[in-house]
Amino acid sequence: MSDVGLVHKTIWILRTVAAHPEGIGLSDVARACGIPKATCHRILTVLEKERWLTADPTSRRFRVSLSMLFLVGGLLDQESVYAHAQSVLKELAADTRETVGLDQLVSPSVVVLTQVAGPSLMGLHSGPRRKSPAWRTSTGKALLAWHDAEMVRSEFVADMRDRPARKFADFDAFLAELGEVRERGYSVAYDELEEGAAAVAAPVHVGDAVPYAIWVGGPTYRVTREQVPALADQVIAAAGKVGQVLEMSGRRELAAEHLRSLPGGLLVSQRSASDGASEA
Repeated sequence: MSDVGLVHKTIWILRTVAAHPEGIGLSDVARACGIPKATCHRILTVLEKERWLTADPTSRRFRVSLSMLFLVGGLLDQESVYAHAQSVLKELAADTRETVGLDQLVSPSVVVLTQVAGPSLMGLHSGPRRKSPAWRTSTGKALLAWHDAEMVRSEFVADMRDRPARKFADFDAFLAELGEVRERGYSVAYDELEEGAAAVAAPVHVGDAVPYAIWVGGPTYRVTREQVPALADQVIAAAGKVGQVLEMSGRRELAAEHLRSLPGGLLVSQRSASDGASEA
């Protein structure tokens, strides 16, 4: 099979799966695409491994992953989950007048899946698929707060040792802050990722999973410590809206699968993330 032929087959398979939001099995994919079942299986397996597709562990019906929806969201119809999330982010950016975004954990980093810039000339300039150390970001802390402390230690202690932060005397201090985040429902990063940058984040709850977090960020002279509680209320409300639509759209299992199917419950592949900086 030529490289071009393989690319064409992959595109046909993606289009077929995307046309079946309720999920589609291997045999039906092969039949719809006119591609041998063995070839379909190999391509579907790679797409699932790269998290472009997810497969129900029982029925093995394939669906486009939520991460893929965010990555190619501009190609989807206005009823998609992506469109809803974008509308929530746009509303949040308009209300706060700061840059906002939605991140996913890709251990030991967080990746910006999508973002909406605020109206100010001076603001955060991260972009989709950018990544930053999870333990130095508001979204990283918002996501890690719902993981087992020992899992977090095993995944992140080496990275923190290599790139220490002035804020935390040791890893136990970081874990203590995660406990505070879980108790109050939001996290804050102030002069942590970069001097003069601040962000507030809240987790997106989907059933028992916390696969995403929403953040609002900007320079510390605008995002002051006095403003944090009010911004936290707005971010928590936005995260609740996104979580609610994931529940209503039947993607609860899809979102939870990101966490359940991986060792330690943390995302460990970084191949799909580009180098760069995320939010503060």
